[in-house]
Amino acid sequence: MADDGLRHEGFVLEVPGQAGQPVSPQRTAEAKKRDWPAGTTIISADSHMLETDCWIDRFPAHLKDKAPRMEFRDGGWHFTIGGKAMMKPHDIVPLCDAMECHPGLTNIEARLKDLDTEGVDKELIFPQRLFGLYMMTDMEMRAEIFSAYNESIAEQCAKGKGRLFPVMVPNYWHMPEARASVARCKELGARCLMVPINPRKDLDGNPILYNDPKMDTLWEAIADSGIPLCFHIGENIPTAAPGATGTFVLTQMGGFRQNWGMLTFAGVFDRFPALKVVFVEAGISWVASMIHDADMIYTHFPTQVQPKLKHPPSWYWHNHCYATFMTDPAGLELLHRIGADRVMWSSDYPHQESTFGYTRGAIQAVFDATSVENAQMILGGTAEKLFRMT
Repeated sequence: MADDGLRHEGFVLEVPGQAGQPVSPQRTAEAKKRDWPAGTTIISADSHMLETDCWIDRFPAHLKDKAPRMEFRDGGWHFTIGGKAMMKPHDIVPLCDAMECHPGLTNIEARLKDLDTEGVDKELIFPQRLFGLYMMTDMEMRAEIFSAYNESIAEQCAKGKGRLFPVMVPNYWHMPEARASVARCKELGARCLMVPINPRKDLDGNPILYNDPKMDTLWEAIADSGIPLCFHIGENIPTAAPGATGTFVLTQMGGFRQNWGMLTFAGVFDRFPALKVVFVEAGISWVASMIHDADMIYTHFPTQVQPKLKHPPSWYWHNHCYATFMTDPAGLELLHRIGADRVMWSSDYPHQESTFGYTRGAIQAVFDATSVENAQMILGGTAEKLFRMT
């Protein structure tokens, strides 16, 4: 329940310490207050690390002058491609002050210290600025960018003393190269394979549609690899128009509905029963209405909905899919619909919307909302098994 202070302020944020947090670099890791039940492992299924200046040395000679560069100067992280700034200059320092100057975003020792204080055992590591590079239209550049990043994040996570596990990006835009790309990610130690919510165009300039049968090459390769597929919010967040950022973040689970619908209604899970998919950082409450709506659509449009599936649409959620959340009291009340074995907690460390600073309170909220058995699955058990973190 929300404390009296939060009720008085008018917020509906129920985790103590959640409201009123300063920007991420000004927060303090929340110290231990109590022991968790025996057998608990705490894993963040979504944390972030700022990309190093990893491209220039890995790019082929004929592309080095176009390579992305990540450099800290003048109070912020400057990200350029071919010398062209990827952010407006007046946004760089505020972003650093709000989030990117948090030591743990770039310094592994600082990160591990924060994890120790807040009681987080392991993390799945997603990128920071890489999401914006999904828009890259030069396909040769796109291939080199993601390949170099995959190698770099493998090296960075290897420094994490067995506590940091990398997410990588396979080739999703040119199917003849998809299987080799997935194999390379597996060789590098990928624990999850990320593709964009909005994949834009393929090598031939055609729109990429995840329900297009030609994408089966990628889905088959991922299924065969045993590595989960994931979608993560945060592609090209708008900042210019009034209310743009808040509206964009608030509505991104709409893209997840579309991605899940394409995979489910197109029969992808029927064709590739080993495929597992994770929807990251949009909470979990949206799932309950989505699977209800999907079953309603499938039964009420019997002649229009094709192909015919082996199971009701909701079955594919409960047997193939997962979602992550930081705090979602409403979603935790719907576990009987969503499935306690289908959701995973994350800190989103060290973003502005992360639980950093009140992580232990966020963890306790999960124990308060459900049984110890369910909470231990949600807080780490499912992630440890799914992402092979043992």
